[in-house]
Parts: sequence; C-alpha cells; structure tokens
Amino acid sequence: MLRIKDINHVVYRHRDLDAVERFLTDFGMVTAQKTADRLYMRGTGPLPYVYIAERSEQTGCSTLAFAVEERADLAFAQTLPGGSLIEAIEGPGGGERVVLTDPAGLRVELVHAVEAAEPLPMRKALTLNSAQKKQRFGEVQRPAKAPAQVMRLGHIAIGVEDMPESLSWYREMLGLIPSDLVVESDDQNQPVAAFLRLNRGADWTDHHTVALFQAPQDKVHHASFEVQDFDAQCLGNTWMHERNWTPFWGIGRHLLGSQIFDYWLDPSGNIIEHFTDGDLLNHESPLGHTAACDDSLYQWGPSMSVEDFLGEASAYSLNK
Repeated sequence: MLRIKDINHVVYRHRDLDAVERFLTDFGMVTAQKTADRLYMRGTGPLPYVYIAERSEQTGCSTLAFAVEERADLAFAQTLPGGSLIEAIEGPGGGERVVLTDPAGLRVELVHAVEAAEPLPMRKALTLNSAQKKQRFGEVQRPAKAPAQVMRLGHIAIGVEDMPESLSWYREMLGLIPSDLVVESDDQNQPVAAFLRLNRGADWTDHHTVALFQAPQDKVHHASFEVQDFDAQCLGNTWMHERNWTPFWGIGRHLLGSQIFDYWLDPSGNIIEHFTDGDLLNHESPLGHTAACDDSLYQWGPSMSVEDFLGEASAYSLNK
C-alpha cells in the first residue's frame, strides 16, 4: 500500500493570474514564483508552494497532490492502474512525481523529494483565558488587522457522480480511511458523503484530507487552508471584506471535523476556505455515521442549507 505522508498542493486554472494573485495574497498566501503562465503561492510552512495557478481559458481545479514517504512509493505507484512513469517536477523545490487519475477525472499527483523551503514567520497563537482556566497573566493581546496567514493546505472536497467507485478508489489506491460517513437511510454501506483521513496509524492526523459527496457531475467543490487561530480567521475575514472580495459562507463551526471556517469565491468563481481548530484522529478513533441534513453541515454560523452549500454539485435529497 502507498504510504501517504500528507496532502501537498492543488492546481487551479484561471484566466487572469494577476487577479488571482491579488486575491490569494489577501487570502493569506505569499507569492513564491510567477511566470507568464504559472503562479506558485506558498504558506508559512516548509512547502515551497501549496497552490499553483495556471493560465487557462478553462477554469477550476485540475490537480490534487499528495506527498509520499519514500521514492519506493513512487516506484510502486507506477504499477497501479493508470500510473505514469516517474517524472521530474518543474518549479520551486524540484522533486519527482507519479500521476494517477481518480474516477472523477481529477489528476492526482504523488510527489517525493520536493526540497523544503525556509518556513516564514507566523504570528504566535494567542493564549486564551476561558472561564475556568486562566493562562494569560499580566499580558495583553493586540493582534494586528491583516490577512489570515495560511500555513498549509488541509483538505479538498470533491463532488462525484459515482460515490461507491470514488470511495473505493481513494481507500484502495491511496489508503485513505473514513472518519465519518453521511447517510440518507438505514443503509450505512451506501453513504452520500464520506470524510476520509490519512492512514497514519497511531499518529494524529486531520479528521479529513479528502471529502467526497454524491453529485450529478464530477467537480471539485473547494480547497481548504489552515490558519493560526480563531482571531486570525476573524481578522482575515474582515480583511477580505474590506477589500471587497466575495464571501460565500462563514464564519461558523463545522460539525464533521469541528473546524471553524469561512469560505470565499475567488475571481474565477471557485470556492476556497480558511479553517482552524480542526479535530485530530488516529487508528483508535471510531467511524462515525451522520444523517444527511442541514445540521450535518455546521454547529453554528450563518444559516446555510446543504442545497445552497453544494449548489448544483449536490445530487442527494435532504431529510429535513
């Protein structure tokens, strides 16, 4: 089985790279490299980039990339159905990759030996005083108004026509395991949405790295990026509003994964998410099942229905 280390980056296509660079900078990323046809954006973490924008008349997400543990994983990936030969990666950090294609037609890259970049300075997480636990004494907190610094890519959500096929592919080909399944009936073996995490054994990992949901057509719904804390998210949300970017939903807290979120529309109309304070699970964490309904989306936040959140991407009915 492949040993996936973490999600690495996404590639999106845009007509106007200058516009998306302005948007992503206000969103909290930093330009790592820019050419006439390609833009590499990074977070504060050690990856040289977490988001690649390619100039194209066709817009949307074209690629999802995962880092693997060793080059032997690339050699094994070559033998998988549809696996490419190992090839060099152009761009910051170099490295090698094998390319697969998931059942929804999304290009999935497995990358290795991408040279790390020097991490960027990131504001220290705030020390919070709760009602019953005081941790901050004699100090005040005055975080500056600024973009919500992005540290890393956390997950991607994909609408799929054939849920059983896509769910099997991500489980069997990439070794992802379900944290929560969303179901419409008593048949828990036929989920309409699945939240999948990395298989890291006893190590703690994000509640989900890939989310799949039943849809009338195959399409990436959103990519999500981690920021430092709740204040960073709120200040970043204000920053985006003041620069007249288009909000989609938030601020709120999800139910499945518990992340605090806010969503935005980029200049091409793609949905992109900030998140913080997500759940961590490991091999001892039980599988959860949740009924398909609006309450499965969030614990608190602005009113939102599953229909409105998923839009045309949603094919499953709702149990109101």
